[in-house]
Amino acid sequence: MRHNVILEGPSFRVRPIVDSDAPFVLKLRSDPELSRFLHATPLSIESQLGWFERYYERPGDWYFVVERRCTSTPEGLISLYDYNVEQRCAEWGRWILSPASLAAVESAWLIYRFAFEQLYLREVYSRTVADNQSVVSFHDSCGIANRTLLPSHFNLNGRVLDAVEHRVNDSGWTSLGPRLEQLAQKIARRLQRDT
Repeated sequence: MRHNVILEGPSFRVRPIVDSDAPFVLKLRSDPELSRFLHATPLSIESQLGWFERYYERPGDWYFVVERRCTSTPEGLISLYDYNVEQRCAEWGRWILSPASLAAVESAWLIYRFAFEQLYLREVYSRTVADNQSVVSFHDSCGIANRTLLPSHFNLNGRVLDAVEHRVNDSGWTSLGPRLEQLAQKIARRLQRDT
């Protein structure tokens, strides 16, 4: 949906996706290594813009570009979607970062901040293809205790795949938030040294 949410961390920000981001989205989603655990994407600007138009009309779906604050260079994408008003929960996903990006921790921290501190959700979950070990390992390393295997959850391009679901509730955010913030600050110091 069209929104105006912008969240900033020490090195990165998330801002609403707009039509002019279509080439960046296609660049990320057409990379064979980055897209092997994603649904197939039609690889044309027109089809991406058509997807954006449908997305803009969907309530409870916030799609963001992750960008470096100092340069406004886009480095990835992330979303919060399938917002359930009654249960006050949503899924975060559509997470894809440029190969050399160091935005993983900070973008996760920012999407959780949005969910728990602006939308006041009770719970946020993320579902990852089980074979996508780097992303499953990232969620595990955050210390998310509520982890479930969902057999035959995804149908990706004719392949039926298991998923790993990680859930964080609002009380879990009280310990997860400071941990992610501390890691984001550590990465920010490293980025400042390297520039």
